[in-house]
Amino acid sequence: MTTALEARIAVGVRRRGAESVIAEVAGTEPWQPRPLGPSGGVERVALVGSRASLLGGDEVTLEIDLEAGCALEILELGATVAHHARGGPPARLSTVARLGAGARLIWLGQPLIAAAGCHAVRETRIELASGAAVLLGEAIVLGRAGERPGRLRAHTRITLEERPVLDETVDTDPGWLLASSVVSGGAGMLEALSLAGMRDPEPPPGALQAHEPATLWRGVGPARAGLADLASGLARRWRGQILA
Repeated sequence: MTTALEARIAVGVRRRGAESVIAEVAGTEPWQPRPLGPSGGVERVALVGSRASLLGGDEVTLEIDLEAGCALEILELGATVAHHARGGPPARLSTVARLGAGARLIWLGQPLIAAAGCHAVRETRIELASGAAVLLGEAIVLGRAGERPGRLRAHTRITLEERPVLDETVDTDPGWLLASSVVSGGAGMLEALSLAGMRDPEPPPGALQAHEPATLWRGVGPARAGLADLASGLARRWRGQILA
C-alpha cells in the first residue's frame, strides 16, 4: 500500500531596498519550488513537479508570503491529476497566500484534472493587505479523455483587509447537476481568471465587476492544456495592469 503524502511547500519574498528577493523556498513534493530570477522587477518561482498526481489521503500545503511592496510570479510547469481515491479520506491541496501592503502576486496555474473515481479537496485562500493585488488563474479538467470526473471540491476565498472579495466553490458532486446547462453543460473544462485588489476599468464582455475591487472572468469549454485564447489574452492584459 502506498503511504499517503504529507508535504509543505513554502515560498517567501522579502524587500531589499527597491527590489524583491526570494527569502525562502522549501519543500520537494509534489512540487519543488525553484527560483528563476527576477524579470521586470518581479521575482519568479517555478513549481517543478516531482509527482504528477494526488492520491487519496495526501495532504499538501502551499504557503506563500510576500512582504509589503514585493512582487512574485508563480509558474507551474505541468498539470496535476487527482487519481482514483480507492476509498479512504480525500486528497487535500491547501494554499494560503499572504500579501503585505502594495504587494503583487501573479499565478496563472496549470489545470487540475479530476480523473474518474478521484476524491479531492482544493482550498485556496489569499489574504490581501491594503493596496495589494493578485491575478489568479485556475482551471479544472472534468475527467480524462472519455471519462466523467470523480469527486472534487474546489474552494477559493480572497479577502482584502479581512473583507471578503471572492468566495467561490466548485463541486463536481452530484454529477447530474455538474453536467446540466446551468453549470458545465457537458463541457470538459472550467476556467477562471480573478483580478482582485483592483479592477479592470474597461472589462471585456462576459467579465464581472465584484462589489469589492475585483474583476472576474469565468468560462467553460473543451478540455485542453492551458487557458482558452480569450483567457490567455485577458491574462496578458491583466498582468500588465497589475504590474503597472
